[in-house]
Amino acid sequence: HAKEIAKNTGPKLDWTAPKPADFVSGLKDFIQQNPDNYAALVAQAEGLLQEKKWAEAKAPLQKLIDLYPQQNDAGSAYAMLAHVHRELGEADAELAMLNKVVELSSDATDAYERLMKIGAQRKDWPMVIANAERFAAVNPLSRTPHAAEAEAREALGEKPAAIRAYRTLLEVGATDPAEAHYRLARLLHTTGDPAAKREVLLALEDAPRFRAALALLLEINGQPSDPPRVNPNNP
Repeated sequence: HAKEIAKNTGPKLDWTAPKPADFVSGLKDFIQQNPDNYAALVAQAEGLLQEKKWAEAKAPLQKLIDLYPQQNDAGSAYAMLAHVHRELGEADAELAMLNKVVELSSDATDAYERLMKIGAQRKDWPMVIANAERFAAVNPLSRTPHAAEAEAREALGEKPAAIRAYRTLLEVGATDPAEAHYRLARLLHTTGDPAAKREVLLALEDAPRFRAALALLLEINGQPSDPPRVNPNNP
C-alpha cells in the first residue's frame, strides 16, 4: 500500500536525488538534461527567490505545480508562487495560490496568517475569522489568530464573540496588553458589564498615559471626559 502511494506521488516528476558531482557544470545544465527532476527544480526556484528574481522564479514553480498538482506541504511550490505574486503586486493571483495552499495543507499557518492580513485590508471580516479559526486549530497558543479574530468580531459588532476573543488573547499573551484590555473594557461597558472598570484599570496599569483609557474610565465613573480646569488662584 505504501509503495502504491509513493508511486502515485508526483508520478510525472523525476525523484532521483542529484549527487554533488551532477552540478559540476552548473544547475542550469543539469536541468536541461533532467528537466523534470524535483530536487533540481526546487533548487532553481529557491535560488531565484533568494536573488529576488521574482518573474523568473515563476517558470520552475509553475512546472513543479503542473507535474505535481497535489503538493500538500505548507512550503510547497504553491506557497512559494504565492510569495512571488505578492512581491510582483499580483493580488488576485496571490490569493488564488494561498487558497490552494490551505486547501491542500491543514497546517499552513503562514498562509492562514497572510490570508487574515489580506482579509483585514479588504475589510472582509468573515474571511479573517475563517482563517483565524483554522490557525487556532493548529496552534491555539499563538496570539496571532486570537488578535485577528477579536478585531474582526468587533468590526462586525459581534460583541459576545469579540469579548471571548479578547479574553483569550489576553490569556495567551497579547503583544499590546494595554490596548487589548482597553478594547475589552470598551466592549464590556457597551453591554453594561461592571467588569469593564477592572479591564480599563488594567489597561492604565500597563500604560498610565493612555488617554483613551483614561477617558473611558471617567465615562464608566459617570464623570465628564474633559473635566473643567481648576484655577489654583481661586480654589
